Amino acid sequence: MKNKSISSIGEFGLIDIIKKEFSSKTNNKNIVVNIGDDCFCFKSNNNNIFVTKDILIENVHFKKEWTTPSDLGEKAIEVNVSDIASMGNVKPKYVFIGLAIPKTMNELFFRNLYIGFKKACDKYGIIISGGDTVKSNIIVISITLIGICNNKQIVRRDSAKVNDLIGVTNTFGNANAGIELLHKYGLNHKYTNNEFFLISKQNNPKSRLKESIILSSYINSLIDSSDSLYTSINNIIKNSNKGANIYIDKIPISHNLKKVFKKKKKQLNFALFGGEDYELIFTVSKSKAKIIKKLIPKITYIGNINLSKKIEYFYNGEKQKIKYSGYKHF
Repeated sequence: MKNKSISSIGEFGLIDIIKKEFSSKTNNKNIVVNIGDDCFCFKSNNNNIFVTKDILIENVHFKKEWTTPSDLGEKAIEVNVSDIASMGNVKPKYVFIGLAIPKTMNELFFRNLYIGFKKACDKYGIIISGGDTVKSNIIVISITLIGICNNKQIVRRDSAKVNDLIGVTNTFGNANAGIELLHKYGLNHKYTNNEFFLISKQNNPKSRLKESIILSSYINSLIDSSDSLYTSINNIIKNSNKGANIYIDKIPISHNLKKVFKKKKKQLNFALFGGEDYELIFTVSKSKAKIIKKLIPKITYIGNINLSKKIEYFYNGEKQKIKYSGYKHF
C-alpha cells in the first residue's frame, strides 16, 4: 500500500478511511446513524442519543485579535448545535468542554470565554456537564455535544430522492466575506454597517435549530453548510448515490455582501465555496416544497435531484464548469 501524504488524501479522504477501516462493522442494533453523518446516533431505551464534536484552534479557526472571548465561546457552542440541527428534530442537551490554553491567559479572558459558552447554552437549554483543561501554547476549544430525540423524525444526509428539490435556508457567503475583510483590515479599521454585518457572521454565527425542527416533518435529507454550500451538496449527492442540477443564479446572497463586494463572480465564489455560514441544505419532494416555503419564508430552492450520479451547474440556463476553490484543512 502506497503511503500517501495527508494533504493528498484531504479531510474527507481521512473520514472515508475511518469509515471503511475503523468504524463498527457489527450489526449493532443500537446504532442508528454510524460514522459519516453530522452526528453519531445510538438507541438508549426509548431515546435516540446524538453525539457530535467540533474543535476550534487558534490561528486556524480564529484569531484572538479579531474576535472577543465571549463571541468565541458562543461560536464554539453554536457550530456544534448546527451539527445537531443537521439531524432533524433533535434537542441539544449536554455539553462537555475541553480547553487547551496558554498559562499566560488572563483570568478575564477565561471568564468571558465561559460567559459566551453559557450564553449560547442558556439559549438552547444545554447543560454544561464537564470537560477538561490543559496547558498549551495556543487556544484549542474541543466541544462534545449530546442531543436527544425520542421520535422518528431523524433526517440523514444519505436519503435524497429522485425529483426532490434542493432547498436552503437564508443567504450564503457572508462568513467567508467577513473573514476576507478581517484578513485585509483586522479590527483596527472603521467598518461600514454592511462590512460589520459580514464580520459578525464570521465571529458570531447562529445555528438553524428552529428551522430544522420545522423541516424535519417534511424533508428527505439534510446537512448544514459548515464546509461550504458546494461541499455540502456534494456530500448529500455522494451519500445518497444520486445526481443533481444546481442553478447558481438562484443561490441567495445577502444585500450586505452585494454592497461590499460588487463583482458578481466574487459574490458567487463566496456563496458557493465559503464555509462557516451554518445554514441548512435539504431535499424535499415537490409536493411538500410549497408547504415548507409558507412555514419558513426565507427558504430558496436552488436545484433538483436526479439519477445521473454527477452534479451539473447552470447559470442563466447555461452549463458551467465548476471547480472547488474554497478552504482546505490539508
